[in-house]
Amino acid sequence: MNFSQIQKILMNKITTSLFLIFTLFTTQQVYAHGQLNAAELTKRFTDTTQHCRKEKDQSTCTTYFSADGVIKRRMHADGKLKDGSWMIKDDTNQLCITWTGKTKALCFEAYLNHDGTLDMYKKGRHLSTVITFFEGNVENL
Repeated sequence: MNFSQIQKILMNKITTSLFLIFTLFTTQQVYAHGQLNAAELTKRFTDTTQHCRKEKDQSTCTTYFSADGVIKRRMHADGKLKDGSWMIKDDTNQLCITWTGKTKALCFEAYLNHDGTLDMYKKGRHLSTVITFFEGNVENL
């Protein structure tokens, strides 16, 4: 083998290695999740309307989180309305919701996806996804 052939083989190996490293790095970025902290949760949820999807049955809803801690939700399939209160737990970085008539809060960790959606987890289970966010009460809930 002459020097030119060895050089070509080495360049191919280097190029392939760089491509694989690049692919691995960008793939991790596309699917990376980052948990939101309390300040990020407060900013993301306060005075916003959101479209969400329940993972269990793929049902969708619209939810408004008022600045004064009131939450209102409408299910898309049947138009059923539900309200309650919401808060952010600073010590656990969780969004907690207490629906009217219930005594126990449902608390979720939120993980931001690369596409801007949020995966909502309770005790390690992915229960819902927030698909879109709008500032204010855009659907007058």
